[in-house]
Amino acid sequence: MAGLWESLFGKKDKFKQVSNLMPNQQQALNQLLGQLGGLSGPGGSYGGAQDYLSQILGNSPEAFSQFEAPYRQEFEQKTIPGLAERFAGLNAMGGGLSSSGFGQALGGAGAQLQSQLAGLHGALRQGASGQALGQYNQLANLGLGTRGFENVYQPGNSGLLGGIAGGLGNGIGQIGGSALLMKLLPLLGMV
Repeated sequence: MAGLWESLFGKKDKFKQVSNLMPNQQQALNQLLGQLGGLSGPGGSYGGAQDYLSQILGNSPEAFSQFEAPYRQEFEQKTIPGLAERFAGLNAMGGGLSSSGFGQALGGAGAQLQSQLAGLHGALRQGASGQALGQYNQLANLGLGTRGFENVYQPGNSGLLGGIAGGLGNGIGQIGGSALLMKLLPLLGMV
């Protein structure tokens, strides 16, 4: 019934959304977005990585402690015993582990470790910032770069009766205009 109505009386202008993607492209995009959702969901590697980056950027003591652990372990297992071994041989000469020299060497090594860790923290934060921004930009470009549909303008039409009425109106207008012109020409002295 709507088809007959539109044929007789016409239809209005409208916009229609048309897909820009072929069915296989839409399927691939949906699959990719599903994989991204799985990575970012509970237990996903992306979600875990984002949490870690957030902790680093938020100056989380736990994240830095976790990062520092191997450096502190190496200091405790290698540096301190190495210094102790070096100063233990000096016991006969009045030095040794109880000397101020050992304390100063140990303090200097500890200060050097703290200085190195501070530099590594800065580098870690800078790297985390770059990673977080890079990931954000990649996801934003993926989402913003895909145009799944386009708005298309579909002009309406006047239909059969509207066309006839328009034609009659034009014809009557022309006849009336001609009759008026014929009456005005003698008054203007042109006939």
